[in-house]
Amino acid sequence: MNLSRVAVGALTCLVLAGCGDSTAGPSEAPFTLPVGSTEWDVGAPAWFHVDTLHVGEETVRLGKGVDEFVLGATGVYWVRSGVLMFTDAEGASQEVADVGWTNLAVSADRSVLATVDQSHGPTDRYGTRVIQLAVFDTTTGEQLYRTPDEEPDRGDDLADLYSETMPLLDGVSDERAFFDDATIDLADGSATPLSLDDERVEFYEGYAETLFHDGYRVNLRVDGARRMLAESSAHGTGLLSPDRSTIFDTTHWPTDAVAYDATTGRRRAIDAPWEHFTLAGWSDEDTFFGVAEQIDENQDNVLQAQQVVTCKLRTLACTPASPVIAVEAAGERRPTTFLLEGSRYPY
Repeated sequence: MNLSRVAVGALTCLVLAGCGDSTAGPSEAPFTLPVGSTEWDVGAPAWFHVDTLHVGEETVRLGKGVDEFVLGATGVYWVRSGVLMFTDAEGASQEVADVGWTNLAVSADRSVLATVDQSHGPTDRYGTRVIQLAVFDTTTGEQLYRTPDEEPDRGDDLADLYSETMPLLDGVSDERAFFDDATIDLADGSATPLSLDDERVEFYEGYAETLFHDGYRVNLRVDGARRMLAESSAHGTGLLSPDRSTIFDTTHWPTDAVAYDATTGRRRAIDAPWEHFTLAGWSDEDTFFGVAEQIDENQDNVLQAQQVVTCKLRTLACTPASPVIAVEAAGERRPTTFLLEGSRYPY
């Protein structure tokens, strides 16, 4: 967990002008979320390609330069160059706020959105604002929680601090948010710091019991070709189906197109177009969707093509939900942007 924070924090100096001597304007009133007038199917396979978001059979044009997106009840919330945007199900877009960062999370039912925001908090002596967590109801736009204002210590240099330990948002539900090494209770605003498991690995209170849009996030133990649930993430990580019957191993990429019985640990093949598969989300307890991936393992796992597919949990049979999307060869044009919900890592 800490390693990922340092990796993201290394980008801080590119965003915070001056890294220690940046200035910020006067604080604005905390914003509310816009909502649309039309609801859509938030359980449908969702993916972004080139300039268009696909949600099941519906399409909404967002334009190029999308860094991350998540679905809300009436539209999509997305970020371009640190600016939070909203596009409703009818296709009308508007700017929400310049939050400064790309870090979004949404609850499993898409009713709660969380983001980090560096445009409204107090500032240090150089004018750099405190990064705050902001959580909203996507059905009403109401703010459910915001990090309370707290002035930085007199000698703090927040830009330098964030370059080393960037506070990250690691998920949200309708009850909790997991942010900056603490579990935030959305009902009363209380914060519970990270704990250590028996392997001395940090974990969030309530994280293992929280259903996210891609399933339960679990720890794994490797037993030959089998995968079993474990208490610690020291040896592997995975996703567990909403009915807790099936495990998907996410320890390494590329991931094999297989799933494991949560009771026996035995593996079954996912009937996807190629031998690798990345789980993206669940339409219901019996239906999941993700990306089938064609990988050239002889060239250091080079991704060659991908296709969004929807699959049945009982049979692991999959049907295409998108055309085959080819990745251009290295040395040619920049690969076409392809994003899954909540991912900040374009293919």
